[in-house]
Amino acid sequence: MPNLVYIPLEGERIIAESSEYIISNFRYIQNDRGSGTSTSIPLHMITEYKLSPKSAMFKAVNGIVNVLGAMPQSDELRGALGLREFDRLKMGDQRKLCEVCGVPFVHPDHPYNRWITVGYHRPFSKHFYKEFAWLKGEEVFTYWPDSFILTNYRLYQYDSKRRKLYMFPLHMVQTFEAKRDRLKIEAISGRFDVRGKVPRQGHLLRMWQNRAWNNIPQEHLDWLVRPFSYIQPRHPLSQYTYSDMAEAPSQVARESQQDFQASSSSSPSGTVYVKPSIKDKCTNCGAPLSWESIDWTGPDQYACPSCGATHRVEYVRF
Repeated sequence: MPNLVYIPLEGERIIAESSEYIISNFRYIQNDRGSGTSTSIPLHMITEYKLSPKSAMFKAVNGIVNVLGAMPQSDELRGALGLREFDRLKMGDQRKLCEVCGVPFVHPDHPYNRWITVGYHRPFSKHFYKEFAWLKGEEVFTYWPDSFILTNYRLYQYDSKRRKLYMFPLHMVQTFEAKRDRLKIEAISGRFDVRGKVPRQGHLLRMWQNRAWNNIPQEHLDWLVRPFSYIQPRHPLSQYTYSDMAEAPSQVARESQQDFQASSSSSPSGTVYVKPSIKDKCTNCGAPLSWESIDWTGPDQYACPSCGATHRVEYVRF
């Protein structure tokens, strides 16, 4: 029988339960057959998820979690996320929940932290998550197991021909072209020709055009290629103090109908150019929207400055 690790917290109650999973109003616990462990994910960290009867993928604030096994019903998880009872957790309560779940606590004021590494990970992604640091505001956009991880700040890519690993900070990339299983990149540091599974041209273009790395202080841009062991002793997180009673922000989770994985070979080989576009007015309150007035809440998501309703950027083909 699976051995689920469950230590109840104050105010926590079980919503759904079986031999392989427990869903409470604060977290989701799953027996992961892939890693052979009991995996816990705080609900407030989930931004997007895809659920099937035998597997699930969760985009968290600081990474991606894969689990294999007997999954819960979609309505059970959707109900726990919809209740949003985790909204009442204070900063100290969120930290305690993360410690019990065995995941890094991501504080909105911390400039970096650890990637989430619970659940089932291939050696490629496990090396990235354990070796490098998650930077404030960084989100995994898409990935391919053992081939690449594309975030809004950087591309971690494996070259199957040369058997080399590359890290491409997007702010250093000048031109790029992805066709089928080949990626040509011209960066400040030189020219690269990578073979293997690579991101789609449109996905790379979207991350590059959003320029999310502009939110990182200039003196911290080198953290994108530095290992966590280099950053931590020079910039210890203990210097960033906060109140345990402060209100903690939580994400709005979205159930995805599409795979989080993408291959350039599944799209036409020709280069596609698109431009980002936003709505003229908010569909919730009717207030006018402009590039100067909107508040960015993600790499392709923005909020209305009047009512706070969120919208996604649309990309129009040239």
